[in-house]
Amino acid sequence: KCFFGPRCRFLHDVGEYLALKPPDLGQRCVLFDTFGKCTYGVTCRFAQAHLGAGFQNIINTELAKQWEGKALVRNNLSKELQHQLRKRKFSFKKAEEFLRALGKPRGDGRKGGKGTGRSAEEQEVSNCTTPQEGRGDDPASPVLPEQGEDPKADGLQSPSPRSDEEAASIQTMGPVTDEDVIKLRPCEKKKLEIQGKLYLAPLTTCGNLPFRRICKRLGADVTCGEMAVCTNLLQGQASEWALLKRHHTEDIFGVQLEGAFPDTMTKCAELLNQTIEVDFIDINVGCPIDLVYKKGGGCALMTRSNKFEQIVRGMHSVLDVPLTVKIRTGVQEKMNVAHKLLPKLREWGAAMVTVQG
Repeated sequence: KCFFGPRCRFLHDVGEYLALKPPDLGQRCVLFDTFGKCTYGVTCRFAQAHLGAGFQNIINTELAKQWEGKALVRNNLSKELQHQLRKRKFSFKKAEEFLRALGKPRGDGRKGGKGTGRSAEEQEVSNCTTPQEGRGDDPASPVLPEQGEDPKADGLQSPSPRSDEEAASIQTMGPVTDEDVIKLRPCEKKKLEIQGKLYLAPLTTCGNLPFRRICKRLGADVTCGEMAVCTNLLQGQASEWALLKRHHTEDIFGVQLEGAFPDTMTKCAELLNQTIEVDFIDINVGCPIDLVYKKGGGCALMTRSNKFEQIVRGMHSVLDVPLTVKIRTGVQEKMNVAHKLLPKLREWGAAMVTVQG
């Protein structure tokens, strides 16, 4: 029953609707043949393939059970996450810790800038294969008492006021897990192994989900989404989050981010690290569009080495997946600078660098 009565602008008779509907485009519906049911029902342009008696939508139960519970497209933006981003209630704990380290003064009196802001695991373990020396001098390592010395003497001393203040400032709740105690070392991060595989580069305005599915069917091994602006992602724009969608057939999939400042890029990296499923994240340092270049993003980052380093180090410190960078040979004509940046990018934390002419 329609509460609008004769004032309703829609048809309520299915037979009348099908009589006015344009003829079907074919005899078979690809959704019905693949998934066992078509969600469009009578409105489908191939409706005769799955309409039964009384214009009821037919469902192939055996085929539908095979796809039950499987997400065909992942990395969707939920309403809850969009609300948190718009209300600025999402927690950027790791990113804020890194950004605070950038603002701390260095030993020479200047604030943290070039070469600062390294993550704790990078400072503690510079080379995972090299054994640490001088563990006895480390204040965190246990020191065995000498012969004749009371091992409980230090334990009977009252703790310093500084330690009480630090303990009081830490608020904990709930059980302690391994993630709270054990930090991920740089050598334990997931490796990006794409040697000998065909990589479909990110193509802005072209490399969308349907296009990547076709390329995947034709032999592409590694796919990457279109360039997404980090500020739009942090604002929860659904149109920008659509660029991060991943089809279930994409085995190795990454997303590409564009930004000009370490705060937004680091926060966006932590956001994606917690909310979507990707195998790597790529930084676009090759976009020549004026709108991007004039804001300091894209290929303009190659001329802003200080900000470029902070962005790469910050994103590397908050990610559990490999970080890749796309650069150009240079910004100005006949002035190549890529060969100078490549050794630095590896030191900053980039797992792979692709060069565009």
